[in-house]
Amino acid sequence: MTIQPRVRAAALAIALQVALSTIGLASLCFSADDSHPERYRSDFARFSVEFPGGSPVVRELEGTQFTMTGNDVNYAAISAGVEFSVEIHDVPRFAKLMLTDHYILDESVSGKLEDIGARKLDVVETSIQGEPAREVVFEALDRTFKGRMSLVLADRRLYLVGVLHPSSLDPGETSARFIKSFSFWLE
Repeated sequence: MTIQPRVRAAALAIALQVALSTIGLASLCFSADDSHPERYRSDFARFSVEFPGGSPVVRELEGTQFTMTGNDVNYAAISAGVEFSVEIHDVPRFAKLMLTDHYILDESVSGKLEDIGARKLDVVETSIQGEPAREVVFEALDRTFKGRMSLVLADRRLYLVGVLHPSSLDPGETSARFIKSFSFWLE
């Protein structure tokens, strides 16, 4: 099957935007206590999650006009050297109509891993709250960090719920609890 250049460009632009969203998060460090996760709710982004250590830093993501819909946002908190984040990205209508959910999710996973210089260790095709999703375990190419993320495509909104940590740390239970606490709702 040959994909038209504009459709391929749209998919790659979406994946690139997802990938670029984590640049600069290292500067968001602050002291936090992950023994008391705080339930965070964003009515704008239509999700809630328990961030270890308290409320996240919220920032709008910037990218090309082609992929941006005016509400791509990253919510991130760093606790005990581990980054916990939720990103939202709205997929353009024409891309959602022309591309399969499977393709959008797979390209988003590949783009994110490429951007952060990581390789997948495991990818599981699943669903979250009945919507198509991917669960990914990854590590840096140089093995300096590891992580876990869940990507879920709910209508036209792509959620990326992730945990990133140095290879020397094992936030297993905290990581799993954070990702499991994530929920979203449609408009």
